[in-house]
Amino acid sequence: MTGFSWHDVYYSDLQSLYALLAVPLGFLAWRAAAPSDASRAEVPEAARFVAALTLVFALETMLDPISTGPIRGLDGIAGTFAATLILFVFVLLGDLRVLLLAIGVARPERRLSQNLGWAAGATLIVPIGTGILYGTARWLVPDLHGQTLWMIYEAGFLSLCLYLSRVWVPRALAGQPARAGYLRALFGYSAAYYSLWFAADVLIVAGLDLGWAIRIVPNQLYYAFWVPFAYWRFFSQRADPRAPSAISTRG
Repeated sequence: MTGFSWHDVYYSDLQSLYALLAVPLGFLAWRAAAPSDASRAEVPEAARFVAALTLVFALETMLDPISTGPIRGLDGIAGTFAATLILFVFVLLGDLRVLLLAIGVARPERRLSQNLGWAAGATLIVPIGTGILYGTARWLVPDLHGQTLWMIYEAGFLSLCLYLSRVWVPRALAGQPARAGYLRALFGYSAAYYSLWFAADVLIVAGLDLGWAIRIVPNQLYYAFWVPFAYWRFFSQRADPRAPSAISTRG
């Protein structure tokens, strides 16, 4: 009889698939019954964008564990370049949603293509840097623990969030407290799950099974609760009774 292992729990279908789908599914059902109210938006000019983007990424959040789990493990895909590509694409999408939402709220007057270009460029900073650092580390230490790759990536995006919150936001949004406050909350939330992932991986590299248990927490923050947080933090203002329409942003 084998002993209990958090590693096995972490890779079980309950944790890696089903537990990650419940909250996004409930959020989509709630949104279907309760359209967005622009009068409650933190930044009214960006209300339609945030309402649409959170719907898109709620669906993407559900597609992620399905694609990187059961689909990636199918015969003919498992162990191939396609499996690696699926994982890589969804890692990038998970970071793109943060940066695209941030620039969309910061600069709602710009065209979507401009903001998407900025977000895509910023998204590539961490994976490119990670590839260079990990490749160098593997050259110096050939038997480097595989989880080190994720630790470098996690430290990189955590650093990016801190830079954007502490340096970029004050410069780009000086005199705009509502937008600045929302972006700081958004980057702070992302920094939280990346720091937890990093801490968990330190324990895993040290050979402690507890690291896999800790990793479950940021998984929930990343997959299950990111979209509800981003949406409700944005549409959290008290509605103005003088507003001409209580429901002015559909979606």
